[in-house]
Amino acid sequence: MNVRPLESADRATYDELALRHGTLFNRWDWLELFGDRMQALGLFDEGGTLVGGLSIFQDRRLGLRIWRRAPFTPSCGPFFAPKAQNPVAILEERRAALDAMADHVEREAPAICMLPLDRRIQDVLPFFWRGFKVVPNYTYLLDLAPAPEELLKNMSPERRKNIGKAGRDGLVVRAETDLRVVRELVLGTFRRQEKFVDETCLDAVLFRYARPSNSFAFVTCRDEMPIAACFVVHDGQTAYYLLGGYHAAERHHGAGAAAMFAAIRHARDAGLKTFDFEGSVIPAIERYFRGFGGQATPYFTINKAWLPIEIALKFSKRNFF
Repeated sequence: MNVRPLESADRATYDELALRHGTLFNRWDWLELFGDRMQALGLFDEGGTLVGGLSIFQDRRLGLRIWRRAPFTPSCGPFFAPKAQNPVAILEERRAALDAMADHVEREAPAICMLPLDRRIQDVLPFFWRGFKVVPNYTYLLDLAPAPEELLKNMSPERRKNIGKAGRDGLVVRAETDLRVVRELVLGTFRRQEKFVDETCLDAVLFRYARPSNSFAFVTCRDEMPIAACFVVHDGQTAYYLLGGYHAAERHHGAGAAAMFAAIRHARDAGLKTFDFEGSVIPAIERYFRGFGGQATPYFTINKAWLPIEIALKFSKRNFF
């Protein structure tokens, strides 16, 4: 296999493959939110047939090219349509796809490459063998098959307490269609945490991508004032918790959990199978997501950098290099 940029004539085939074998984050309507910085790449077999793809968000810092995931995008892929039926042969095809991805990174040689893989890719040996730093991460996946009562029962005592307290204190959760409310709470949270957020990309997700067929939001209110928000995107199978925020002055320990539980119930009612919390390895955030009863699920990020930069990063970002 080999990787190369897609041409306009490839777009329809790519999107069909992404629909069948990828996630919503591989689809063209998601990728185009990020403009020229997002590059869609095709996986082509030996006969030149497009069989899959991946995406790379291209950035520049101090004149250096940096490849990473796009904002609010959990993974870059890759995805592909296997031709084989035998499990061993499918594994060989998958490894060939990962080798092609590694070839492309090494050929293009960005100064820094940090690409999270689709969580369905658990065999990362092709990258390990070729000197990439392979970093494990975790998300939590919640099976939506049980009834809401069972889902609540399966949560941690702390999370059940949070949700119950929100109700006892008179907080009200509502579906929110005015995504400006979500934006305000999300931006306020990022700013309080002194974390950078790309507002152009945030607005693209909320006001260009989001529509009733692919996303929903819930807010928790005190006396009609929104104090916590939960924004979710979804395809036909999986809901992805993408954005959350809370009002600092009106903070309530149960507000965020109540909005999240409403989102979980809504996803179940919509016929979705899985709720993906897009977890974190930051202990406090990991503990919060774990409390909703999901299954810890690993995914991997592949990292590579020019040698002098890699040496420097080993001291400043030891978890990544």
